[in-house]
Order: sequence, then structure tokens, then C-alpha cells
Amino acid sequence: MSQDALPVFFLGVTGYVGGPLLTRLVKLLPNAHVTALIRSEAVIPLYKAAGVHEVVHGTHKDLDKIRTASAAAEVVVNTADCTDVNLTRAILEGMKERYKQTGRRPVLIHTSGANVLGDKAAGVLDPDVAAAPYDDADEERIKTLPDDRLPRPVDKLIFEADAEGVIDGWIIAPPMIYGPSRGPVARETMMLPILLKFSLATKRVIRVGDGTSTWDNVHLEDLIDVYELIIKKALSAETRATRSSPYSKFILVSSGKHTHGEIMEIVAEALFKRGIIPAAEVQQVTLDEAAVVNPILPYVCNNSFAVPTKARKLGWTPKHLTWRKDVEQDAERILESLS
Repeated sequence: MSQDALPVFFLGVTGYVGGPLLTRLVKLLPNAHVTALIRSEAVIPLYKAAGVHEVVHGTHKDLDKIRTASAAAEVVVNTADCTDVNLTRAILEGMKERYKQTGRRPVLIHTSGANVLGDKAAGVLDPDVAAAPYDDADEERIKTLPDDRLPRPVDKLIFEADAEGVIDGWIIAPPMIYGPSRGPVARETMMLPILLKFSLATKRVIRVGDGTSTWDNVHLEDLIDVYELIIKKALSAETRATRSSPYSKFILVSSGKHTHGEIMEIVAEALFKRGIIPAAEVQQVTLDEAAVVNPILPYVCNNSFAVPTKARKLGWTPKHLTWRKDVEQDAERILESLS
């Protein structure tokens, strides 16, 4: 590593968000020396070819390795598990050690999730929630989000470390993400494959309640644009020279909205086209029934509304606004891979 290189430690680089973000990162920061945590030896050459300089071979359970690599970095990027408290503690312990060594606050770019905004609805739109979306410019409201909402416990660890003055902790909280991932290895978004697999296994598509509960969404490429804007801001001389509230660095993302029912309709239509189910029918069930049949449904049939004021102020303009067409294409691609 040259003396002028910017040491970056990247967790989640092999994932759906991490792969394309790596491609963008190496262009954005040509002087970065990227170290990445990678589990599979088979894919290491692909990620080295894409811009990774050093590899920490291990998993999220290798906390000592993660702590050491975080202590050696000026920037840590985490697009891995946003609910893993032990992983986050190891990252922050390493970053605190870096601060002790250098006297500079290292920068954390952490991926959270919009489920932290979610209510406890069972498939039904709550007009009060829709009328009062969370705006990331309203720091007092972000500060008082309930602790029982995942991934709030991890977010709070980052807020606390930032408040101590030992890191600059930037948290990006995406909603449902769709679109193909163009990283070194093809990956898929999280929710849609799970819904498709359960429906394939049961030959049945279900929704909770009347399906009107509503979430925000964003195309992956538009989300990567947000990361680029935040990384630029986080590393700017002006930002680095000032201290600001931890909550000023919490970033929401949204470019469109969909209902729980609409997503399940897409699943049903995709299965019907392939002759897997006899009709593009979505059956209504209760929350308790859904939890037995498909454990992920209780987490995607609530309401989550976000206003991405901070990204917009930085100039973010999403380009992919035909979410239904794109999600339909995702479903076709995922089913093709499953077959």
C-alpha cells in the first residue's frame, strides 16, 4: 500500500448491494486500497479483478479478524448483515482503536433498512402512517424510533459511537430494493426470492389482510447513486473538519411505493405463466396463518413510509421509476435460476 492510499475495509462485498457498490467505489476513490471480507475462496479472483487489493478470508463470526481489519481502515463500508450486533460491535471496536492511533475519526458507511420505520400492521394500510411519513431531516423523530424495530439495536450502537466522537457513522436505510445486481458475481435481492421459493414449495400464493399495506422501494442502481453521494459528502474536507449530530447522518431512501398485495400479485402472475399454479390467484390469510406458512410475510406486510430529504438535497434524482415492470422482470429471472 502506498503512503497516499486510502485504506478501506469492505464487508458484504460479495452481496447484492456490495458487488455493484465495489465497482462504483473503485472509480469514485481511485486512491483507495480496498480490503474485503470474503468467505468463499472460489470467488476471490473475481473480486480482486474488480478492485479488491487484499482479502480477509473469513465469515461474520471471525470477530477478531474483523476488529483488526477495521482498526487498519480510514473508511469501513458495511453492506452485510444489518441486524448482527456482535459483528457491528467488532467493527466499532476496531474503528475506535483506529481513532486512538491516529486522532482522526474514521468513517463508517453502514447499511441499515427501512423496516426500522415499520408499524405492526397486518397487511392493511394505516392512513395515519401514510399521512406522517418519516423524513430523515426530522432528526428528533429519527432519534425516538422504537427500540424493538429491527435493525434499530445496531443503528443505536453506531449513533452512540458517533456521539462519543470516535467515528463518523453514516447509516443508509434502503426500502425494498429491486433490479439486477451487476457486481462481479450475480446476486439477487432478498425478499422476492424468498417469496417465490415459498410459493413454489406450497403451490399457493398468499397475502396478509387486504394487501393494502405499503412500502417504499428503490432500484438498485439508484440506491448505489445514493451511496456515491454520501461517500463523497462523508469524505469531503468540510464534513471531516466538523462535528455533527449522529442523527444528521441517517439517510432514508425512496423512489416509489408498492403495496403488499401488488408484490404478491406479481408472484402469482409469474408462477401462473409457467404453469406452476392453475390461476394467478392470491389467497387472503390472517397474520397468524401467514407466519406458519411463510415466516417472512409478517415482516413485509406492514407499512413503512420514508421521505429522502437528505439525498435529494445532495442532488439525488432516481432514474428507474417503473418499479412494477422491473420487479416482474426480477421474478422471471429468479424463477429461471430456480428452475
